[in-house]
Amino acid sequence: MISAAGDIDKHQETEEALRDSQIELLALFNAIQDVILVVSAEGRYLKVAPSSAPSLYKPSEEILGKTIHEVLPSAFADYCYDCIQKTLATKKTVTIEYSLPIDDQEVWFEASIAPMGENNVVIVARDINDRKRLEDQLRQQAEDLAQTLQELKRTQAQMIHSEKMSSLGQLVAGVAHEINNPVNFIHGNITPLHEYIQDLLRLIELYQKYDVDNHPEIQELIDEIDLEYIKEDLPKTLNSMNVGTERIRQIVLSLRSFSRMDEADFKEVDIHAGINSTLMILKRRLQDIEVITDYGKLPLVECYAGELNQVFMNILVNGIDAIEQRNSQLTLAEIQANPGKIHVRTELVNSQWLEIAIADNGIGMNEQVQKQMMNPFFTTKPVGKGTGLGMSISYQIITERHRGKLHCHSIPGKGTEFVIQIPIHQGK
Repeated sequence: MISAAGDIDKHQETEEALRDSQIELLALFNAIQDVILVVSAEGRYLKVAPSSAPSLYKPSEEILGKTIHEVLPSAFADYCYDCIQKTLATKKTVTIEYSLPIDDQEVWFEASIAPMGENNVVIVARDINDRKRLEDQLRQQAEDLAQTLQELKRTQAQMIHSEKMSSLGQLVAGVAHEINNPVNFIHGNITPLHEYIQDLLRLIELYQKYDVDNHPEIQELIDEIDLEYIKEDLPKTLNSMNVGTERIRQIVLSLRSFSRMDEADFKEVDIHAGINSTLMILKRRLQDIEVITDYGKLPLVECYAGELNQVFMNILVNGIDAIEQRNSQLTLAEIQANPGKIHVRTELVNSQWLEIAIADNGIGMNEQVQKQMMNPFFTTKPVGKGTGLGMSISYQIITERHRGKLHCHSIPGKGTEFVIQIPIHQGK
């Protein structure tokens, strides 16, 4: 009897200890924020703990006994099922991140799926919404910093280029002014000089006509200087000088038009004059390249003329470089059969906008280069030949300074076309 009573007491103590342990375990489960799920190989929920976890996708009574395809969204259920099969096959823990809509908001979870015997897995899911929010904030801050750095680079590039172009513009304008004065003096005196010489030649002819004695000394000098040749060649020489000085004057006008030092603000200008002045300055490099101009009828355009001329210069120089690069890969016969060409076209898009297209048949660019070419300091040219600023600055001048658009279309091996669109009137 005593032994039986002792066994009963011992059994009661064991039950009480087990009950206390279950209470402690349940309290522990209820205290933790993680969700623990036991799921079978076919994806059926066997156990859920704690049953009252706030981050449960659905109440435990709506989950237990059902499959993941009955509980979760279809696509995510397929993904979970594949992860379960992978865990059971490899006997290794699989970690995943996912989001589910709970209480009208998207909640992010990190889950570890571990094998539990041969046919079950245990899934421990943790709410990582706060972590995700912090990651998003950090990512946004990184993007903001990257954008700020990009803006700083662009500003630096703009300042460097503007300072360089300002100094170059002052130099060009100064040189043009200094050259212009003596050239105008020479050019202005050629016409009266021509008249004086003609008068002297007429006088000589008159002397020859009436000097019947034809003095031997005079005749000797006439033969020595070849008077007939002088009379024939002198007008040609004066005409060549006139053409030369006229060309110098045109170059000077082009330099002054290109620099536009006296036009710091918006001003109505002739776009074609700006293009022509740029082509004139680049004439030496365009000797072996055919330039085709197809100008439409344009009104005067409100713009920063000097800056717009910089854009023309940058695009034309790139076109020349692309043609020279193409020619370096061709034979002389191939170049003669398909010579380098630059086509400049202008037209009105509508009553408010105009378009300027500059195309070349150079080496062309692939899609990757086209995407980066407007970035500051990006260049495909050898060290010392390109700074990577030209097209970046051109893009800013067109899009920011003139509220316009600059697009590039290129086919490797075929050529490149830059299309500029700017409003005719900038407005205030």
